[in-house]
Amino acid sequence: MRHKEYLAAAARVAAEQLASDPTLYIPLDPDVADYMGAFPEDAIVLADMIEDALLTMNAQGEVQYDE
Repeated sequence: MRHKEYLAAAARVAAEQLASDPTLYIPLDPDVADYMGAFPEDAIVLADMIEDALLTMNAQGEVQYDE
């Protein structure tokens, strides 16, 4: 079984267990939890980079948005 297939199978089993008993505590492997979306993605996107490039600081130390 390949890694991605393992992650999908483990996530499916965990989801089925939670569907049958929502109060159940299921410890998950961190890779499985990540596959299920438990950890937010903090990557920068192009729109953030463009917006940051338009921010400048004046002589008084105030941040300004220049278009």
